[in-house]
Amino acid sequence: MNDFVKPIVQAFLVCDSVILDGFTGKKSIIGTFTHLWAPRFPCQHAQLGVYLCLTDAEGLYEFELQLVYLDQDQVIGKAALSSVEIKDRLQIHDFGVNIPSLVFPGPGRYEFRLFANGSFITQKDFNVIQQKPPQQNEASDS
Repeated sequence: MNDFVKPIVQAFLVCDSVILDGFTGKKSIIGTFTHLWAPRFPCQHAQLGVYLCLTDAEGLYEFELQLVYLDQDQVIGKAALSSVEIKDRLQIHDFGVNIPSLVFPGPGRYEFRLFANGSFITQKDFNVIQQKPPQQNEASDS
């Protein structure tokens, strides 16, 4: 595939959700994070959002995101974006993807991997941490 132009990623954020304003077309990035807390495993998370901003791209692209549990080298989720045709390498394109109902099998490092037309572009990692139960206070503040 000689015509493939690998996009440059300017931003790759993991968040609770990405909201698209239907009037302005602007995206709101809600609740960015570098780690998640979970009381027990497996843990179901209602939704994760991913925001991407790309440039230096040209042609027709099929983008795919994979969520990988790095400790087990296991793909636990995937999302595909609609086909995108980019005509000018100077244009900046941004995308928001919300992925519902992800199940995290255990604590550890996770990574979103971005692919364009089947080629790896970049990754963004985060940690899922076991939440400690609240400690019992022997003294009362009342």
